Amino acid sequence: MRPSKTEAQKLILEAEKLNPGPWVNHSFNTAKAAEKIASFIPEINKEKAYICGLLHDIGRREGIFDLHHTIYGYEYLKALGYEEIGKICLTHSFVNHDIYDFNGNFDCSEKEINFLDNYIKNVIYDDYDILIQLCDYLALPTGFCIIEKRMIDVALRRGINDLTISKWKKVFQIKDKIEDRIGESIYKILNI
Repeated sequence: MRPSKTEAQKLILEAEKLNPGPWVNHSFNTAKAAEKIASFIPEINKEKAYICGLLHDIGRREGIFDLHHTIYGYEYLKALGYEEIGKICLTHSFVNHDIYDFNGNFDCSEKEINFLDNYIKNVIYDDYDILIQLCDYLALPTGFCIIEKRMIDVALRRGINDLTISKWKKVFQIKDKIEDRIGESIYKILNI
């Protein structure tokens, strides 16, 4: 079960009231990128792609958190009956199935870290997980951007670690695979 596009927009606007910030515009831009790219892939429902993009950071409604926002978003959407969409909250930050390539604070309990580590190591990423992982790197609060710009944006705010380069390489592999699949540059689709 998933919320409608209108319901998802209502959820994000409610979240903005609780924790206003640039993450909200980033979420809208991620959603728009996902919808545009999905329109070129018949197997991906573009409305579902939009909803996943819009709600991938919904855990930020709780406040200013780093890693914890992934778990909180999943738990929040699951409690609303939207576990399928909540999965995106957990998967969007971990392109390599490794929580330790996350740049930022591990502001979670030991129990939450163990849950997340086990979940990410064992989950199978579907088309929506992969698409949102890519679109997260195409969206700044100000609009669409090339992937490298978003990578630098995150690195300047959160730093890097020993796994950052492998994470970046994986994002470019995802980009290449999606472009091969659609036969078009994602930058052209997004007018970047």
